[in-house]
Amino acid sequence: MIASADPNTVGSEPPSLFAVLAVRARRTSDGVLAALAAIGGVAAVALAAVRPGWWAFALPLVSAGAFGLWGILERETAERGAVRSARYDRAMGAAQWVAVAIGTVCAIVTVFAVLGILLGRIIS
Repeated sequence: MIASADPNTVGSEPPSLFAVLAVRARRTSDGVLAALAAIGGVAAVALAAVRPGWWAFALPLVSAGAFGLWGILERETAERGAVRSARYDRAMGAAQWVAVAIGTVCAIVTVFAVLGILLGRIIS
């Protein structure tokens, strides 16, 4: 698990952003996680096909979709009761890391895109 909230952490250390998102993903319903994953995928494909110049508008949706996908994978690994193979665990871990990387990169680029738009208006 990438960012599980460790119950044995020191009380003075605040949880990381990924640990907070992990708790949030566990509390979110399956339908909402699936909807987020679908919206992120559909938005990326639709905007790339219809308006490729609007790629910046798809980034927050892709980030939300990555959160939904990661939440689904997190639940699958946490709630699966049967014995799993090491190969399955590695594949699920790799898929979680890919979802986290895509979501994080999209969120960071979204913040810089918004900042660039706002500063461009001020500086010009």
